Amino acid sequence: MLIRGKFNGMSYVESSGRHSVFHEGRNFPLDENGHLVHAGDWSEGLGRHLAELDGIALDDRHWLVIRFIRTYHGKFDTVPMPKVLIKGLNREAGEMRYDMKFLYGLFPDHPMRRACRYAGVPQPAGCT
Repeated sequence: MLIRGKFNGMSYVESSGRHSVFHEGRNFPLDENGHLVHAGDWSEGLGRHLAELDGIALDDRHWLVIRFIRTYHGKFDTVPMPKVLIKGLNREAGEMRYDMKFLYGLFPDHPMRRACRYAGVPQPAGCT
């Protein structure tokens, strides 16, 4: 039996008591916070699908953030703190273009939680 719902403002499907999301013929397990259990399951299509379930259409600005988070996670095995993310985005842009307001505009309510969810990496420590 599939149960659809929202947890902390993010959509999920619960199957037999376990959180998962169905995409391209497969169920992908999610943790209790709605993030992929296995980061290796991630694909851009799955990230896009997770965002669509939450009512967000990803554009180039979203992908800039998502790719930065994935690269950072791949290098350091952790997600960047918001200040580190903003500083890194600005360094890549060569100017002070990005700030927290920018992140909240892209990922309403919980920008780091949502960006990490769509990037297929764990929820940042300290995110509620």
